[in-house]
Amino acid sequence: MTEQPTGHPGPSEQPAPGQRTVLVVDLDGEPLAPLRALEEILLCLGGWEDDDQEDPGAGTEPQRLPAPLAGRVALAAVQRLLAALAPTQSRGPGCGRLLAPDGRYEHAPMTALSLPAADIELLSATAAALGHPGLDAHLAELVDAHAAQLAGGYRRTGRIELVSLLARLASLLDLAPTDDTRLLTARLRATPLGIDCVLSDAEEAAHARTADRMNHLWARGSGIDRYLY
Repeated sequence: MTEQPTGHPGPSEQPAPGQRTVLVVDLDGEPLAPLRALEEILLCLGGWEDDDQEDPGAGTEPQRLPAPLAGRVALAAVQRLLAALAPTQSRGPGCGRLLAPDGRYEHAPMTALSLPAADIELLSATAAALGHPGLDAHLAELVDAHAAQLAGGYRRTGRIELVSLLARLASLLDLAPTDDTRLLTARLRATPLGIDCVLSDAEEAAHARTADRMNHLWARGSGIDRYLY
């Protein structure tokens, strides 16, 4: 990615009404894959709606989508989230490192972002809608098809796995603020982009506790330790 992250505003800046401050870890693009699969699904659903409106007398029952899938509501939210999150992932050299005290070792880069709270809620609601056991069979087939592409050929991925990833990402973006997250956010915002950020002992402890919470939500307690520690 060549675009620079949009986070790290000034240290005293507060999120605007309706915005939520979140800490996003560079997981080498892992959170983007399910979001992009979801975008493709929602684009297809938007096309279905357009077809029904253009040819209402085709002799078939119009596809009625549940909220928030209908009307491209979820699609707009997902596209906004993708635009905000993409610059935080797979960051190249020169973007500034996140270092333990005295530079002993390097953590995965972390960005403080302000995101629309409604978009995070819509992501969660969309995951719930796609994972509903009563989901229309045609919708379920569409989700399964895109989930299979997400697998990349090394393991089988279906609707449940994709929905789980989306729900976990929504939970990660909805991580409840604590003194630890506020301390880290303030430090990140006080560090100019491209400059190394060396954590103090207190900030390092806050990072460890926050990483534990993130790890529990995203990887269910395992699997991304190499990214967060």
